[in-house]
Amino acid sequence: MCMLSGWDGGQRLKQRLSFKEYEKKIDAQGLVWEKKQKPQKALEAYDLLMREMETTHPKTQQETREKDAIISYLMLRKAGILLETGKVEDAEASMQGSVEFAERSGNTTAIGRAKLGLGIYYGSSSRFEEAEKLLAEALETFSRKDDYDDKQGTAWCLLNLGGLQLKKSNLKEAEERLTKAIELLKKIKNWAGVGTAYEMMAKASKAKNDRTSAKENLLKAITFFEKEGMSEKADLLRNELKALDAAPDL
Repeated sequence: MCMLSGWDGGQRLKQRLSFKEYEKKIDAQGLVWEKKQKPQKALEAYDLLMREMETTHPKTQQETREKDAIISYLMLRKAGILLETGKVEDAEASMQGSVEFAERSGNTTAIGRAKLGLGIYYGSSSRFEEAEKLLAEALETFSRKDDYDDKQGTAWCLLNLGGLQLKKSNLKEAEERLTKAIELLKKIKNWAGVGTAYEMMAKASKAKNDRTSAKENLLKAITFFEKEGMSEKADLLRNELKALDAAPDL
């Protein structure tokens, strides 16, 4: 009897397209250049992978959804590069496209990431109402599952919602969100996220004229950035700590 390679339980061929597998490929071919601070190389990699997707023809409805999730992630990664290189309008369009493809895919991780990305952008553009709505929707989406990606997504939603409340001077709400983010980020050992949350907590303390708490939070942020190997960021906060010590008042 001839056996078909890739046959799944005698029922059907395993799907050719996998969001999880392509995510690894996207990170290996594109994100790696982002980490090396070579945005043009990353953009070229994402464009090449997008062309690959455009010539890929799904054979099942599930494969179509997987393809949509892959395209969503590519558009989101590309949007970050476009923002970095000053192409703001193109970046926003790419993020909006990412949300549309993610929703078509039905993949909760893709949906959460896309809305988180667009929400962060709106928050940085002072479009606070739109930002809060998207971040809250992303938080609800990530909360449906309990794997690492979704825990990380939940934590970054809380982190950015805290940052948004900080910008709006809602200090109590900001600290509540950031405290929850720190708790979750520590559980998944995302030290860069913990450091960022403590840095924001320090800003909230400074806004309340609480020098002691601000210094404590800066020291914690420095510790976690060092733990992640982010020495330059830690040094910047050390300078901020020195300035805080030298200042007559907050």
